Amino acid sequence: MLQEENNKNGFTLIEMLLVIGLVLVIFGITISVGRDFSSNIDLENTAKGISSKIKLAKSQSISALNGTHYSVRVEPSKIVIFEGSAYTAGLLTNSEYIFSDKIEIFAHSLGGGDDIVFSRLTGLTNNSGTISLRVINDPSNWKQIFINSDGQISLGAFQTSVDSPIQNVRHVHFALGWEIEDETELTLQWVDAVNVQIARTDIDIASYFDVANDIFDWTGIIPVDGVNQEIRIHSWLDGHTVLCVTREQTETQKLKIFTGPGVKNIATYIKNGGGATVQKGFDVGTMSIQ
Repeated sequence: MLQEENNKNGFTLIEMLLVIGLVLVIFGITISVGRDFSSNIDLENTAKGISSKIKLAKSQSISALNGTHYSVRVEPSKIVIFEGSAYTAGLLTNSEYIFSDKIEIFAHSLGGGDDIVFSRLTGLTNNSGTISLRVINDPSNWKQIFINSDGQISLGAFQTSVDSPIQNVRHVHFALGWEIEDETELTLQWVDAVNVQIARTDIDIASYFDVANDIFDWTGIIPVDGVNQEIRIHSWLDGHTVLCVTREQTETQKLKIFTGPGVKNIATYIKNGGGATVQKGFDVGTMSIQ
């Protein structure tokens, strides 16, 4: 009778073992899910980091930083930005991006080599292709980075539009035929469809020249209709000033670029479908889209 009462008021050994087993199963599932989630985050962050570094190398090539162009060496556990076309390990000028020890590049197809070489001033490359990376302990979990000949980088395959081609106006050269340092202000003015101003920034030209007063270089992030737009404008001398404007293809709001106080018209960017076209101003000699 006492034994029966104890069984009613407590747990049997079998019941305790079942509860412990269930707790262990739930604990194991939780750890596994947490580990998978962590690996997914590492893979996503590494893919974004690689894309960011490749874009940096392209940007440095377009701006001819230190008078040269830049390339990216692709290795299983890291990528390396280096000056020029020939890679030498260990140089102080190299910039390494080392991955998490959970992630590796297991394949790449870049025209037969290990490097992505960007052309000076244009940012174009002959090393278009793909970079494939994965979680080391879960090879089925992988991502691919795509690079095209324009030097564009994407975490998904590039889509071919069925519409008429849109000019790539991310990098445009304006041969002014006059000297930018003779002007006081450079104005960027964003307007809506009826030319009402929605954003504006005025750049003090003298503040962004180098010590020798040869190179103008300005970069800014301007909020336009609630979206931050990054734009870079720099110059070099080729008889007269050549002004280089770098603007993302996805930024399609109408933009006017002119100087003051004389108001020399340099360029107007106009929305065109999903992208933009650019027109040189009346006060510009020639324009070339890179």
